[in-house]
Amino acid sequence: MYTPKHFALSDLDLARRLIDERPFAMLVCPDVQGQSFVTHLPLSWGADEHGWWLEGHMARANPHWGWLAAQSQVLAVFSGPDGYISPTHYESHLNVPTWNYLAVHVRGALQTLDETVAKDALLKRLIARHEPGYAEQWRDLPEDYQHKLLGAIVGFRIRVQRWEAKAKLSQNRSTLERERIIAHSEAGTAKERELAQWMHRLGLGA
Repeated sequence: MYTPKHFALSDLDLARRLIDERPFAMLVCPDVQGQSFVTHLPLSWGADEHGWWLEGHMARANPHWGWLAAQSQVLAVFSGPDGYISPTHYESHLNVPTWNYLAVHVRGALQTLDETVAKDALLKRLIARHEPGYAEQWRDLPEDYQHKLLGAIVGFRIRVQRWEAKAKLSQNRSTLERERIIAHSEAGTAKERELAQWMHRLGLGA
């Protein structure tokens, strides 16, 4: 990912926060013909004394999990909020439009988790993160139905080897111009309001 220094986001906590807020990722690796293949899916992160990881699952019918497991390194891409930035916010008329956005790229080796107990635990962590109230309903489903569902998916964990994050949020503009962009974004769409929040998080306001 092309990342000029002033747009680099080096704070791991903030990168993980973006993953928490925007967990729907693109998982990328070559197929058997060497062509790029992408699966869109939610991923969660966890950490231990050895570092951190991403985990998720996909349909067993999707051949991608086999191709991913055969690679020494795979790529997960998380896209944060994004939005058009008009040159009307700038002090000079000698400017052009641009697009602000956030993104996190994570690379690592994928390990499949295909044991029933491991997949059940993975799903329960996913439920706890996104809809804790559903946990009781999952536990109450007939056991044979649960086994059928678990058999239809393959779980996996990606041990993170390298990550990079980019926050292109008008860091190259003046304080006054950024304040105008923040004010406009705060009165805009949900995505634009998210951009304004991230500008505040990075101390880009007045």
